[in-house]
Amino acid sequence: MQTPRVTTSNTTAVREPIVRIALDRRLVGDLREGVRREWLATSGAGDYALGTALGIATRRYHGLLCGACAAPIGRRMLVPFIDGEVVVDGQRFPLASRRWADGSVEPDGYRRIAGFALEDGTPTWTFEVGSARIERRVIMLREERAVAVLWTLREATGPVRIDARLFVEHRGHHQLDPEASWLPDVAIATEGRATIVLPVNRLASTETTLFVHAPGAQLERAATWWRRHILAEERARGYDAVNSACHALTASLELAPGETRSIVVGLSPMLAAPAQTTARTDAAALLARERLRRHALLAQAEMLDEAPEIQSLVYSADDFIVARPRTHAPETTVKAGRSIIAGFPWFEDWGRDAMIALPGLLLATRRFDDAKLVLETFLAHLSDGLLPNRFPDERSEPEYHSADAPLLAILAVRATAEACNDWTWARAQLPALCSIVDAFLRGTHHGIHVDGDGLVCAGERGLQLTWMDAKVGDLVVTPRMGKPVELSGLWIAALDAMALLAADDPRHVAREEEFRAHAALSTKSLARYWNPSKRSFRDLLDGPDGDDESLRPNQLFLLAHVPAIPHEWREQALATIARELLTPLAARTLPPGVPAYRGRCEGDQRTRDLAYHNGTAWPFLLGLYLKASALLPSGPAPRIVREARAALAEHLRDGGLGSVSEITDGDPPFEPRGCPMQAWSVGMLLEALRLPVVRRIDA
Repeated sequence: MQTPRVTTSNTTAVREPIVRIALDRRLVGDLREGVRREWLATSGAGDYALGTALGIATRRYHGLLCGACAAPIGRRMLVPFIDGEVVVDGQRFPLASRRWADGSVEPDGYRRIAGFALEDGTPTWTFEVGSARIERRVIMLREERAVAVLWTLREATGPVRIDARLFVEHRGHHQLDPEASWLPDVAIATEGRATIVLPVNRLASTETTLFVHAPGAQLERAATWWRRHILAEERARGYDAVNSACHALTASLELAPGETRSIVVGLSPMLAAPAQTTARTDAAALLARERLRRHALLAQAEMLDEAPEIQSLVYSADDFIVARPRTHAPETTVKAGRSIIAGFPWFEDWGRDAMIALPGLLLATRRFDDAKLVLETFLAHLSDGLLPNRFPDERSEPEYHSADAPLLAILAVRATAEACNDWTWARAQLPALCSIVDAFLRGTHHGIHVDGDGLVCAGERGLQLTWMDAKVGDLVVTPRMGKPVELSGLWIAALDAMALLAADDPRHVAREEEFRAHAALSTKSLARYWNPSKRSFRDLLDGPDGDDESLRPNQLFLLAHVPAIPHEWREQALATIARELLTPLAARTLPPGVPAYRGRCEGDQRTRDLAYHNGTAWPFLLGLYLKASALLPSGPAPRIVREARAALAEHLRDGGLGSVSEITDGDPPFEPRGCPMQAWSVGMLLEALRLPVVRRIDA
């Protein structure tokens, strides 16, 4: 298989991309390899565009505009594709591709792809058509909440015409509607402007208006459903996989050699205002503006001279940060906030994931104000000491069934204060943070409480409260009722953080010794977790079936966050984990060889869920491993760090391009699986690889 190329430039100019992940013709044009590589573009409001390098949609989530109708969630598929057809020397050539239910691929535009690249995160295709060389780019516009498709005629003997067919759908992005029969209301105005009203239907409870601007284009209405295209990845995952889309209008664009033209489709009415539209949709200005924005991210992060794989993670980190309104007293007052989408395309913003990802996504990149806003937004939704586990797409009320998220929030507040040296801000959060500690001490929902030995107990039958949350119907795949090791480790670290924050705060200084006393009791009881025969920590104590002796990576939360662990225990546990659980880019959830181990996470949902935490490897756990190893006197093993950097560089060219997947197989060749772009995978690796002791290894 051809290895794609990554190049980087340290110049401060932004006329050319700084980071380029390139796939050549042999790779991107391969019907298997080209569709397994996916790109992502986001608006910062929850809207996204997602597709394959080859151009064939394989998921229900693949499309050019999936709009967050209750931003940052309530996402609906609105514009699945814009199919280009180029007229060169009087001949028509398709640039788009679609796979149909009978297995055929028509049109076959993928045959004309000469190359694909992520240029500073911007997906860019190069097509060779007769004597013409054409570039196509997809950019998400943030303020306009729109997608812009740009065509550049790079080489040609004369002008060419592109006929672009704009397709629409109107469904929740988790759903498919192959038998849809509604028609959009298309109104064409002057100067390449149009509106498309998508009506209420069984999968969309309100109408949505799209604003279109294609400067200089001729627009023509269409109202034709194209039916029964197949989504191969959905079929492989055991879901319904046939869909339809409606051709709403066609935009015809004339391009002279060297010229760039655009079609912009979005949710903001500002696109309909003639006085504003030209500046907002000028093709050359759009590309320059996006490159400047990306360059500014690297400059703010102080990573203009970093390795290209680290720079790619900075770009990827930006994709997960979204605006979310937050409520403050009085409750009717709504203030701007921030949140973190757990993964694209199908996750919402989850509390646990946000707190784990935050130090890497926002502190390592020096986005301190955003970090504070994320924490304030989640803390504003505290309920009985619990942080929202997620804000579901399907309804407005958050869910509360995460025992670890509130403890992780306390650690994130401390990390933010340390990163930006703003202890005044951190102490302003103390009332909320104290409510978390008090809820754990007195007991809160789902059996979450601190037991007499100082260890955290949690559990309710049929409900998962830790990150190992897979269920198959009523079957809890990894039941962890009792005292999970990570909860006790996070509790001790949270108490240490609370004592530090309370020490200089007149309102809470009296509680400093209380926090330290609780931490001392819990630390003393940690000895119960140590298993000398396995040289690792037990996964769970005092469960319905007694103690769980399984070797699992949950102890990494303890090892990464509690410095007071005896040195010999830390050294032995990390050596055991490295030997039994580590892969080059991740850590397995069970070691190979045990009866429950499943080395490949594939097949239908039941089969995948049974493997999800029983052998499947998770990249974010490698970040935790490196953090824990950094507490050793010798630091992490150079071999592991170098293997991780090499594996990351290769991973960025596979699966979710420029990003890090949710999971990989536990068995070689460690195929990327699950969500192709995952916040805590990116965040934890970015945080860990930027640790001074880790950076010195590759210096």
